[in-house]
Amino acid sequence: MEEEIISLEDDDDFGGSGGFYNISPTSLNECDDVWAEYFGITPLLDLTSNLLNGSIAIICILGLVGNGRTIYLLAYSIKRNPFTTFILNLSIADCGVLTSFIIAAVFVAVLTPHKSTNLLFGFVFLFLELFFFTYSARWFLLMAISLDRCVAVLFPHWHRCRRPPYLPNLVCGLIWILCFLLSAVHLILYQTTNFGMSLFFFQIIVNGLLCTPLMVVSTVTLLIHMRSKLQRNQRKLLITILLALLFFLLFSLPMDVFYVIEYLGSYNPLLMTVGIGCAALNSSINPLLYFLVGRKKKGKEQLRASYKVALQRIFKDEKGSPEHQKTMEETHL
Repeated sequence: MEEEIISLEDDDDFGGSGGFYNISPTSLNECDDVWAEYFGITPLLDLTSNLLNGSIAIICILGLVGNGRTIYLLAYSIKRNPFTTFILNLSIADCGVLTSFIIAAVFVAVLTPHKSTNLLFGFVFLFLELFFFTYSARWFLLMAISLDRCVAVLFPHWHRCRRPPYLPNLVCGLIWILCFLLSAVHLILYQTTNFGMSLFFFQIIVNGLLCTPLMVVSTVTLLIHMRSKLQRNQRKLLITILLALLFFLLFSLPMDVFYVIEYLGSYNPLLMTVGIGCAALNSSINPLLYFLVGRKKKGKEQLRASYKVALQRIFKDEKGSPEHQKTMEETHL
């Protein structure tokens, strides 16, 4: 048993012919342990780990319900505008991340040395790729949302009158295609070559170096412009985006940082569990933000306000503000 642990520690994370992605029967039992440790759901006796794992499961289920409700309302019940296209795609990406967490937990629960099969592990492998796919899409979608809001506050005339109406759909489509291609290349390379280093490690580095600085700059820009008179009528929308960006920076980065630490050779299962929990919370919290920001602050009806009404109050600002009407009048003149 000690020899097996040593051999696993010597392997590069998720890489190499003996690493996580090798689906050969000789490595299935080792892969079970690596997968379970990576997602922090090994049935440890430690009470802290068990409580964290239970909390993650509850967060994922609640997040799926909230994001599913958001997808339904934005797709079928609320009048679509260019900005809700981004929010709809973000909710879909969040559902993908949470689904991969939940199904991974279910498969690890049955992926024991007595029940391991190539088919079963193949399903686990596919859901890991689903996580890579949707997690990367979430990064790029939030970056696109932050840049869209910055353009809206810095160049309001172009954003409202000159921006092509199909641009949000085009951007979202390109993001999904790019992330799918990254996941496909990720899958093909691990099945056809022997890489000594994890491509997911470099994917995290690229996401962090490209997306994080842009989102930080966008967050600061929105904070500066939020108090201006021209943005008061869009305050609910700006507050929602700011909170989403801040929560993303606070809760998504820990998992990436812990993964990098683990990749460099200092693995702590408890830290990785906390990182996974932060990522699950980040993918679950947006529906709650929409409701809290969209409801009325005063009055007896604030607690009875439906989630649909809250969404309408937030996203109606996209076309209902006086600045938009004034800009449209100037354009017609």
